[in-house]
Order: sequence, then structure tokens, then C-alpha cells
Amino acid sequence: MKQLVEDKHIYIAQPPLYSTVVGKEKVYLKDDAAKAQFLVDHPNHKKEFARLKGLGEMDWEELKATTMDAASRTLLQVTVEQAATADTAISTLMGDDVEARKDFIKRNAKDVRFIDI
Repeated sequence: MKQLVEDKHIYIAQPPLYSTVVGKEKVYLKDDAAKAQFLVDHPNHKKEFARLKGLGEMDWEELKATTMDAASRTLLQVTVEQAATADTAISTLMGDDVEARKDFIKRNAKDVRFIDI
């Protein structure tokens, strides 16, 4: 796995964070910036936005159209630094050292902007 990351072959397919309805069509928005731009482009849009909490909320058709279709998906390339950071975080959160887990949560709880990564 390490070699695949080092050779830049690992990508994460990123599902959209929001959906809304325009006319009879469902529109997907990948992040907060896309939602903000949508509201600029559609100032009279009155429909609510659904906050998609993860892949488990999407049926297979939505997942195929938004996350797996090469023409419309968003891919994030995994870097060595990101993999190391993720490994440390997972080891801390899932490990046996309760004090390290509590310290990690206390240090990072204020950084909720990273909750969707």
C-alpha cells in the first residue's frame, strides 16, 4: 500500500455534501463553496438543501451518478503526508491509549471544519 501512495496511485472518490431540487431535477453540490455559488447563480431558489451525511444515505443510482461516474465525480489524490496524518489519527482514536484519545479529541474538537474529510 505504501508504494501505491508514494507512486500517487491512490484516490478517494468524494460524494457531494448537498442536494436540492430545481424544477423537477435534483442538483448535487460538492461542498460549501459550490452551495454558495449556486445561491449566487440562483438568488430566488427557495427549496431546502439536504445535507448528505455519507454514502449510506445515497441509493446506488445517486452514488453512480455523483461519485462513481468518471464524467462527474470528484477525486482527491492521497499524498504520503495525508496518509501518515490519517494513520496517526486512526491509531490514536482506535488504539488502547485512552488518555491519548482524550487529548486528541480535546485538541481537535474545535476544528469541526475538517469533519467532512
